Amino acid sequence: MNAVRRIGLAVAAALTLAGSAAATETPSVEELAVLKARLAAQQALLETQMQQLREQQAKLDELERRLNASGATAAAAAPPSAPKVSSRYDNVGVIVGGSLRTTLTTTGARMLPDATPFVVLPSVPGVREGTSKIDARLSTLLVAIRGREFAGFQLGGVIQAQLFDGDLLSGQYGVYPGVAYVEAVNDRWRVAAGLQPDVFSPRMPRMVDSMSAMAGSGNPGNSMKPQLRVERTVAVEGGTLLLQGALADAQPSNIQPPALDSTENTGKPNLEARIAWTQGAVDRTTSWAPYPDWEVGLSGASGSFRTFSLANAFAAYDTRLSGVSLEGAVRLSPRLALQGEWYRGRAFAAYLGGIFQTVTSDRAPVRSEGGWGELAWWWRPDAHSHIGYGRDRTWSTSSAQPAVRANETAFANIYWEPSPMTTLGLEATWRRTEYIGNVDNDGFALMLSSELRF
Repeated sequence: MNAVRRIGLAVAAALTLAGSAAATETPSVEELAVLKARLAAQQALLETQMQQLREQQAKLDELERRLNASGATAAAAAPPSAPKVSSRYDNVGVIVGGSLRTTLTTTGARMLPDATPFVVLPSVPGVREGTSKIDARLSTLLVAIRGREFAGFQLGGVIQAQLFDGDLLSGQYGVYPGVAYVEAVNDRWRVAAGLQPDVFSPRMPRMVDSMSAMAGSGNPGNSMKPQLRVERTVAVEGGTLLLQGALADAQPSNIQPPALDSTENTGKPNLEARIAWTQGAVDRTTSWAPYPDWEVGLSGASGSFRTFSLANAFAAYDTRLSGVSLEGAVRLSPRLALQGEWYRGRAFAAYLGGIFQTVTSDRAPVRSEGGWGELAWWWRPDAHSHIGYGRDRTWSTSSAQPAVRANETAFANIYWEPSPMTTLGLEATWRRTEYIGNVDNDGFALMLSSELRF
């Protein structure tokens, strides 16, 4: 606020000096009009900056209120309306939150699953195409724990669950633990253990259909696996270097990929690594698009899994999985931003690549390549749109080919956030899936979503 007042005083002083300097001469009508236009432009700029500062201050006040409410000492001094959660231990804060989210989805073709589709199913003669469904499985429950400090590290943990069952492709309700981990963090290091998102290729498109998020359409990573993760942040003038590594379970917990019979890990964890460089910082006072100047990341994953037959139809065998991803984002203007990824993988269903396929019928690994891109535009601070496209294709070097050959998704949406706790979203998508034997199907879908956060 003080900075804005200083700007206003400087503008006023400049206009006063300009007026005194011209006092010896009678200004013309044209000169007077120019001065009025300049004053109006400066006034509009000041009002815009004041509004941005008010919005930023409101967000900071809300964050500070919630953080203070999580501590035992601060909770006692919080307003009576502030939420309080007790703990068995002193100096331990607990925040309980989440979101209530309802979606209405209408599709022009049969998709799997029907509420948050990943692929389009082949058409069946005589069967009506398209579905309509009201769904609440994207709602979330969140518990964040802020513990004591130990040896210069802040201890804490997070539990977040959604209303899906154990397998997202089943389309059934349940309580699905998205993340559940403990961590120790300081300004340079982060060590975490538990169920977490992949280190590999973490970037996601901004879709109303945030659960599928073009998985199987060129967007690998973003699955949840038990892992031990270490991160190192290096601050460099003008930017930040992030180094990440993890030992992770070989099988995903949120999507069960199809295989010949059954799959399991080989007793060895997957290795994941990522290096990312961020230039600049997110500054909502000068830009509505919440992106840094630019960011680029390179990640890789390697591991193995075992395929076996419950009926002993064939001997068990191990398959090596691997993949590499290049990702990036750039803020093109205060309102416009661009982001995307490219990847290449081998037997990469565990990381949502290869259209969820691992091996072919003759036990050869399914190879895959894909990527996605998204253009984001902010109409104003509380309204923005995103347009994107992604595609995944698969093949095999053996005689047998994957059952699903290609999968692609295009989307366009608009978000409106009338309050800090409310978001309304409308999204149109087009999906096309190609199967072996030159069989394909495509269709449009429309999703309307309302979300109330608490």
